[in-house]
Amino acid sequence: MSQVKKVYMEMALMFRKPTYTGKVFCIGYNKTGTTTIGKSLEMLGYRNSSFNKKVWRKYYKKNQIDKVLKYTARFDSFDDLPWLKEDMIPILDREFPNSKFIYLTRDEESWQQSLRNWKLKTTGAHPDLAIELEAFRKHKAFVLDYFKDRSADDFIILDVRDKKGFKKLAEFLGQETEREAFPHFNETKAI
Repeated sequence: MSQVKKVYMEMALMFRKPTYTGKVFCIGYNKTGTTTIGKSLEMLGYRNSSFNKKVWRKYYKKNQIDKVLKYTARFDSFDDLPWLKEDMIPILDREFPNSKFIYLTRDEESWQQSLRNWKLKTTGAHPDLAIELEAFRKHKAFVLDYFKDRSADDFIILDVRDKKGFKKLAEFLGQETEREAFPHFNETKAI
């Protein structure tokens, strides 16, 4: 994307009226297919926001959650950080009524391989897989407990490798599509 187009898009968002009603949040853990879901949401017509360094800094400072929420009010859907964080999910659920939440599942072995490849590619270092796996499991336990009594109208569990996953996503969102499988984005190849 050209710099001019990026500036234009940011300016357009500044003037877009924020809405504090139903959004779509992908709350799958990193390396479970969040980029694929984000791009899929765009294919379905949603204005999606993915990881954004400025928003991440506002979240990470903890005292600027209100600014994260104002940013969130300007989009339709979200994937990646900070929206998948355990402390953010209840806030998003409260602040954006009638939202839909998508949890992504992935088997631990392939998740660890993807994480290992991604860390090596981005940092050159091997991750501590025991610590990372504990965080992965903790996130999963939190999400499944938090949404245990929720309706299938506002919470779904998907696997981006499901051959009918894109169609399931579209149906969950009340959209029609001929496409069945998810497109694949952001594959981290072994180094």
